[in-house]
Amino acid sequence: MNDKKPAQNPDFAPALAALIQRHQLTEIRAAGLLGVPVPTLRKWTTGTRAPSAAAVRLVEVLDMVGALAPALLSGLIPAPVAAAPRGRRKSPFLGKVPL
Repeated sequence: MNDKKPAQNPDFAPALAALIQRHQLTEIRAAGLLGVPVPTLRKWTTGTRAPSAAAVRLVEVLDMVGALAPALLSGLIPAPVAAAPRGRRKSPFLGKVPL
């Protein structure tokens, strides 16, 4: 007797699987990020178990953060500064101070 229920949101399973693949996560890493056991993650990705509303929202937020991360990081990391010329510089006092 098989009482498996499909996911309440039919788009969730493919979206979660795509998120895991896009970020090149292992099942163990993905389950850890979501705070669930690996078997639960597998059931979610196959659509045999419906996640809680909180889990669905967490996946949406993680996906959004993943999409925004490059833009956010580029705003936090300053642009490279041109290096000062190397070598000896002439002193502005050279030849002006009597010895």
